[in-house]
Amino acid sequence: MFATTYWKLAISIGLISAVLVTPGSGAYTREIVNDKLPLQERPPWLQTCKRSNPNENKCFRQLFEGCFPALAAGIPEIGVKSFEPLNIDQVSVSKGSGNLVLSGGFQNLIIRGPSNATVRRASLDLERRLLNFELELPRLRIRAKYNLKGNILLLPLVGNGDVAMALKNVHTTVYTRISLRNETRTGDEIIHIDEMKVGFEVGAMRIHLKNLFNGNDILAASINSFLNQNGNEVIAELRPDLELGLADIFHGLWNNVFSKMPTKLWLI
Repeated sequence: MFATTYWKLAISIGLISAVLVTPGSGAYTREIVNDKLPLQERPPWLQTCKRSNPNENKCFRQLFEGCFPALAAGIPEIGVKSFEPLNIDQVSVSKGSGNLVLSGGFQNLIIRGPSNATVRRASLDLERRLLNFELELPRLRIRAKYNLKGNILLLPLVGNGDVAMALKNVHTTVYTRISLRNETRTGDEIIHIDEMKVGFEVGAMRIHLKNLFNGNDILAASINSFLNQNGNEVIAELRPDLELGLADIFHGLWNNVFSKMPTKLWLI
């Protein structure tokens, strides 16, 4: 009985980690190379706030949320790709030792739903160099290709194919430490995120991995059923690693945005 329970738990943790987590290295690895020049005129979607008090009357929250429609569509003139869907090219996997060994990767992740985020809170403190925000996303849908191999206890695990996931009622908190820098070509002041910490909670999860165990439908159905019945518990176990992985991805995405939005256009 113990061996069966542990075997199921090991598989669930390993697979969920593979789908959602990049290996933590203590450094940000997702910086985006973008040679486009920053904006030089304020677009209609970019509101303005007082530099002396950007949070007055929830101004920065409104400014921040007002950027989402433009980000969802993409802003090609400054090299910012569409956030809807959000595309991540690859996630590498190297997980565990002993009873759980898993390696491989995921390619062509497509995440739908980020543009439906509601900004519950957003604040900018230039004196303390802090920029924080909270988002609520009613639903995220993720599709990707996966290729995994490893061992769970004494059972070899080999799988490749499609993975689909749905997350409901996602609440995300993001805390960042920023610096003010000058853009190297224009000299414009821009915000740069130096450090980021992400916290999140998920209301519910559904997941389906195809072609597990070289197409063994019986084992695959059992694993997918177990994952869906115990998704919240598995995510809770993995929360620290998940938060590191999300910070790694979001750090590059948001720096790419803020580097193209000189403060002269929106802090007056």
